[in-house]
Amino acid sequence: REHYNCVRPHSSLNYMSPVEYARQAA
Repeated sequence: REHYNCVRPHSSLNYMSPVEYARQAA
């Protein structure tokens, strides 16, 4: 899933950084 966050655009995540999203999801 971390790979997915790095590759795909995080527009749906309110343009949040993949790292930040991982922390929120974890």
